[in-house]
Amino acid sequence: MKPYIELKGASGAVYRYKLAENGDPNTTIAGNYVYVDAKGTVVYAGEANNLIDSKARWSEAYARHGATWLYTRLNVSGASRADEYSDIVIALTPVMNQAD
Repeated sequence: MKPYIELKGASGAVYRYKLAENGDPNTTIAGNYVYVDAKGTVVYAGEANNLIDSKARWSEAYARHGATWLYTRLNVSGASRADEYSDIVIALTPVMNQAD
């Protein structure tokens, strides 16, 4: 497990995400997040006004898609969060985002 991962969006922008130690983001700040499996594949990408909410679909991701780690990226601006989220989902097509 890496303490940081860099994800490249469809636009070519690169976003750095930090590992949430013990799967707990430990912050109520807004941001983006991803669930990653043991192979390093992003299985879900999300955005939240409060990163405590990043655990909302963790049980499903763990049970159905082998999610192993939660990574977060602080991003207070709502517009920036939405743009980053879209950029990541378009580029990586996480399996859990396909049903959204």
